[in-house]
Amino acid sequence: MDKQNFYDLNFDQLKNFLIEKAEVDEKKAKMRAQQMFNAVYKKNIKNFDELTTFGLELRDKIKNLISLEKPKIIDVQKSKDGTIKFLLELKDKRNVETVLIPDKTLTRYTICLSVSVGCYLSCEFCATAQISKSLVRNLSPGEIISQIILCKDYIDDWSTQKKITNQVLMGEGSPFLNLDNVKVAIDNSKNKDGLEYGRTRITVSTVGVGIKKDEMDAIEWAAKELDVYLAWSLHSSIPKHRSEIMPINEKYSIDSLIPQLKKYYDQTKLPIFIEWICLEENMTDEHAKELIKIMKKVPSKLNLIEFNPLSNKDFKPASQENIDKFSKTIQDNGFLSLFRRSRGRDINASCGSLANKKAAANG
Repeated sequence: MDKQNFYDLNFDQLKNFLIEKAEVDEKKAKMRAQQMFNAVYKKNIKNFDELTTFGLELRDKIKNLISLEKPKIIDVQKSKDGTIKFLLELKDKRNVETVLIPDKTLTRYTICLSVSVGCYLSCEFCATAQISKSLVRNLSPGEIISQIILCKDYIDDWSTQKKITNQVLMGEGSPFLNLDNVKVAIDNSKNKDGLEYGRTRITVSTVGVGIKKDEMDAIEWAAKELDVYLAWSLHSSIPKHRSEIMPINEKYSIDSLIPQLKKYYDQTKLPIFIEWICLEENMTDEHAKELIKIMKKVPSKLNLIEFNPLSNKDFKPASQENIDKFSKTIQDNGFLSLFRRSRGRDINASCGSLANKKAAANG
């Protein structure tokens, strides 16, 4: 019988598992779950022999029931700007990539997490979609949160002062097409006995998938169940153009998503981050005009993202002059607009570049 992977369980699931499978007394299950969370997520134990708060009999039982298995780091690339990209091998030999993006001091990092192997959304400007062509499979909760554990190990980030200060679920895949597993990973990230990240230290991205979840729109569900920053990958404010570069727009239009995004803000009181890749064709006055209309309806901030050209596409990056003009127009209308320079471009770790050939070959 396969062991239960520890990282696949949130706190309540672990507590119930201990009661049902390890025969832990219900009155002690919460305490035991806290001890295990603290040992793994705070003290970074590597096997349950180190779980000294448990007696030998219970420790042996746990060892036979629960695994601390994680993906393996099989390649590490370092950019000249300090960005680090990890190629991970999963249990089924599939591969995904994770990226650590440093701040200006090169002492604090944002981790960019993948949520699936491949992606079927087919956004024309994204390398993951172009090479993978389809979703191979979603990642389990443990495969998502293990990316953080592995990177913390690599940079020795186990003191009370975190080196990895922020998480963005913006790597391979779409978090809203893997919501149940993303929720468990975020639960464990936020848990005070877990990795203990605050809600404003985590950002989940979506192109705007309007699926239903527990009889609610997924975005409304995420506001209640995830309660973290939401980044909306908009990239074009003109419906016809957005459909050309992001086919999902045909199914989930901008107009249909705006009420859901407004509900997300109303529930969380966190502004929506609008993600906007800087292409020559979407930095026009018309795009700015339509984007301002959207930002008037949804409390939001604009993140302008430097485009990383794809070898098999004809997209051209916007000039700095056009980016500055576009950004000024947004700011002159009372909204915050920030331009994000690409990081890790020389190792294909920048935004929209995660599509390693090994993963594609396995897909």
